[in-house]
Amino acid sequence: MAILSLPAPLPDRGFGDPGWADRTLTPALAARLAPHVVNLADGRFSSGGAAKTTPADVERIFDAYLPAYIASRGGGTVPLVIWAHGGLVDEAAGLKGAYSQYQWWLENGVYPLFFVWETGFWDALRPLLGLGNRDPIPEVVDRGWFEDAKNRIIEGATRGLGSKVWGQMKTSARLASADDGGARYVARRLARFLAENPGAVTVHPVGHSAGSIFHSWFLPAFLESGGPGIDSLDLLAPAVTVEDFAGRLLPLVGADGGIARLGVANLDRKTEEDDAVLGVYTRSLLCLVRAAFEEEIGTPLLGLQESVEADARLTGLFAGPHADVIFAPTPPGTPADRASEATSHGDFDDDPATLGTVARAVTGRGDITPFKPPAPPRLADPDEPGAGRPPAPGGPGDPGDPGRTGEPGEPARPGRPARPGRPARPARPAAAANGARSYALCVGINEFEHLPHSAWLRGCVQDAHDYVELLTRDYGFPDGAIDVLLDAQATKEEVMGRFGEALEKARAGELEQVILTFSSHGTQVPDEDGDEDDLADEAFVTYDMRQKGDQWDTGSLIIDDEFHAVLKDLPRSVHVDVVLDTCHSGDGLRVLDFLNHSVPRYVAPPTRAGLDIVAGATQRTLGGLVGRAGGRKPVLFSACDPRQTAADAYLDGKYNGAFTRAFIDALRAEPAASRSRVLRSVRSTLKARNFTQVAQLEGSSGARSGAWGRLPG
Repeated sequence: MAILSLPAPLPDRGFGDPGWADRTLTPALAARLAPHVVNLADGRFSSGGAAKTTPADVERIFDAYLPAYIASRGGGTVPLVIWAHGGLVDEAAGLKGAYSQYQWWLENGVYPLFFVWETGFWDALRPLLGLGNRDPIPEVVDRGWFEDAKNRIIEGATRGLGSKVWGQMKTSARLASADDGGARYVARRLARFLAENPGAVTVHPVGHSAGSIFHSWFLPAFLESGGPGIDSLDLLAPAVTVEDFAGRLLPLVGADGGIARLGVANLDRKTEEDDAVLGVYTRSLLCLVRAAFEEEIGTPLLGLQESVEADARLTGLFAGPHADVIFAPTPPGTPADRASEATSHGDFDDDPATLGTVARAVTGRGDITPFKPPAPPRLADPDEPGAGRPPAPGGPGDPGDPGRTGEPGEPARPGRPARPGRPARPARPAAAANGARSYALCVGINEFEHLPHSAWLRGCVQDAHDYVELLTRDYGFPDGAIDVLLDAQATKEEVMGRFGEALEKARAGELEQVILTFSSHGTQVPDEDGDEDDLADEAFVTYDMRQKGDQWDTGSLIIDDEFHAVLKDLPRSVHVDVVLDTCHSGDGLRVLDFLNHSVPRYVAPPTRAGLDIVAGATQRTLGGLVGRAGGRKPVLFSACDPRQTAADAYLDGKYNGAFTRAFIDALRAEPAASRSRVLRSVRSTLKARNFTQVAQLEGSSGARSGAWGRLPG
């Protein structure tokens, strides 16, 4: 047998060197990973993408690279780890995971082989699921009925597409070990290597999350191909169902079955419930899989403590000599061969304690070099719109939310400008460059006094700043003609006070033009007018919104009736433009609303009972805000129709409202375009960027044909 040397190690100066070039591997880095990666797509060897795999590549691993490593270790028995990453992971994320681990395994005397079984769906769901290999979990400071209501919406929203995506991922795992699958080829080749080189390696598969599903097919295929046995199997937060595990793997566990030892590491029940999926769904990924992705709601999963404890087959297995289960985080002082410090579903594949436990089981040694997780490399093209995942809040590269700081008197957080002081109210708005006596109020709210951090937004403050820049640079508004209310400044009293004051000045003849831009959450409350019993009013969330009983307190948010009250009976000489970048309803919430690194600008009613009330009500349309106004009709641009959600999204390196970004881009491209033309441009841009929301324009025919921000003539 010819033995070739492994690729010479290259100096590690960070993940950018030798580097990841856009979405492809550099030749040097591809050479480093080639001995350790089998790349699959739809179950077969991948012929495209950043890392291609052919049968010849697999032969080279077993004919050259693995024998070379065995020789470098003095010819003794070498543990072979066969790693399968979690599901819904694209090629880039799979390769990052392999690169982060492979050198550490080699240093500990273990030869690693990684299945990168790309499914192609992660980019569609990651903004909702948020548990890629290394995505951080933001703090969640509150739970209870509010979170339960939001979780229920998300579970229902994802059940359709989510189950299809998850089902396709499971199909990819099965196809990989079918007769013509890439994993089946590896199984046969490994079995042959072991037959030709008895005692050369021991076999140790490891599967994280849906990697357990992958191995539930691969390991039987390996044994059917003549593999002599599996020395250990470790499953980390396994997403495989209890029934699939019982049918395909459980009979193999034990000295006579083929798998000599099984180790399972799960989150404990409380930590599972306290986990969060990017702060949107405030339970763990496995809870979402159980509630929405599996065909049958509530399907028991091997990775959930309650599923393990409820099944006599599993409790009997883990009470025996061939299997063990730990629940993370383990208590301080736990022996190193049973320790895990994981506190979220995504932690297990880079938690040093967990990997140390696995490595000790694989090697049978206690002297393991600790794992030090490196910063992941970036594979996205920086010039591609929306490319790459958003940076971690407050971390390096975070664009920051202008104006966001800590508590009063606290220094501004690193990388974030200090919040400007409250703007003074102009005694008399100055004349804009177009000759009009004009005034604008720009409101942007990311943070909310009584909402948990998981319900905070990221792009609304940026929206407000962008509107100010647009009005001053492109429409000639002097600074004194614009008020800006951000976060804690934007209480209901301040917003309605300043807007109402401007409208009163307009009625007194002191102003000809008033503009309001409002970026925040939207919500719904039962109609309180008494005119109809089954209506739900639109409501717009200010900083100080609070709960009252089963609903939000209408005294602490702005409902559409209040807008109507201050806008009615305006003189014909006054022109009012209102721009609302908020969600109007959560009824139509679905998984597509979470695409493009976005979350909906919508908060559900705070209790289950409150949610049921508004869910069964007829939604009052925002068009009524215009239609019910007497005198001069206000002109209303809104980010979506009354049954949709508006996106708070990461675009071109910063957070914005998807509508606001498209709206401002359209106005800058054609400042004098009619409002109808602007609407068409905004809708076209949103569609091209794969947002489902459909922007709306309400106003008279004359207003629709006129230009936004400019007076006739």
